[in-house]
Amino acid sequence: MPPDRRASPGATEAPDVVEEALAPWEPDTLPTGFELEDVLVTADLTGLSAAGGRIARSRLEGARLAETRLRSLRLIDVVVCDVDLSNADWTGAQLQRVRFERCRMTGFVGASLSADHVMLRDCKLDLANLRRATFRRATFEDCVLDDADLGGASLRESRFAGCGMRRVAIDDARFSGVDLRGSALVPEGDVLALRGAIIDSLQLVELGPLLAHGLGIQVRDA
Repeated sequence: MPPDRRASPGATEAPDVVEEALAPWEPDTLPTGFELEDVLVTADLTGLSAAGGRIARSRLEGARLAETRLRSLRLIDVVVCDVDLSNADWTGAQLQRVRFERCRMTGFVGASLSADHVMLRDCKLDLANLRRATFRRATFEDCVLDDADLGGASLRESRFAGCGMRRVAIDDARFSGVDLRGSALVPEGDVLALRGAIIDSLQLVELGPLLAHGLGIQVRDA
């Protein structure tokens, strides 16, 4: 069955990036608090460590940012396409109008990040650490979030369409107007944390045993 693409609460705004205005960025030392604006980044920055940086009105395409440590990074109006972000540590990042496409984000650490109007399409977020992260009007399409950790996260007016969400930790998470229809949803932890989410009838059937257990209901066939 194809993923449900129906509109959900809260549309995600697209980044304001003018492709013709972008200047190629040459690899350089990025100190703490660096700022990049109106640039095209394609460099190999594997393992880079620089806290408190800011990137605005830019595009990151085919860049390698695996194992980077860019805590408290700010992205405003940025497109991130075909970028390797595996095992990157972006704890406390602030993302506003950012689009990720076909990015490898296995083991990505986004604990306590804040994401407003962020889209992730066809990205691998398996084993990602998104504990205590905040998502508002975010869209996840055809993403893999298997074994990701959403413990203590807050999600509002967001949508997960055609995503793999197997063994996703949801203890203490908060869902408000979050559309999960059409995704493979197999949560771990307190399934009652899904209160406020929107699911389809098939998901309800699959979640039935977990919901019964969470409510202390014993199901016994005669």
